[in-house]
Amino acid sequence: MDNYKRIIYYVQNPLNNELVLNKLPMSSFGKIHFYEVKQIFIFLYIISIVFISTMIFKIINNKNNNLGKVLIKSFNNSVNIITLIFISVSIMVVIDFSKTFYFFHKIFFRNDYWIFDSVTDPIINALPEELFMIELILVLSLLIIFTLVIKVIHLKNKD
Repeated sequence: MDNYKRIIYYVQNPLNNELVLNKLPMSSFGKIHFYEVKQIFIFLYIISIVFISTMIFKIINNKNNNLGKVLIKSFNNSVNIITLIFISVSIMVVIDFSKTFYFFHKIFFRNDYWIFDSVTDPIINALPEELFMIELILVLSLLIIFTLVIKVIHLKNKD
């Protein structure tokens, strides 16, 4: 569990530049993979900061009294696009999570370093595919709830 926490801290913290496990070996390919995962997290953080900054800028510079309606309409339009992605991913997961997991890795990683060998990278025993399936289900559930909330607010505020 300590090593799992170390990996999570490493990939989520942009200021942590070194992945050090406690008494557990890791191959150079394993370290490269976790570095690539870290880069994805940093990219997502940057996108989030840009999005939040843009929203704050719009709120501060709003000369329109209908800001709430404008924001809800913008969120609603975004949710429409994201809903298509949710549905596509959900269908793929229901059909075959393992193939979806493999496909995801082929899209986001330019190598096969994510295919761990438990002899050279025993940390994989703490990161089974089922863990990622549970995490994906949780993320999709939260996004579905967010989507429904935005849709309800949009419908209530519709002209």
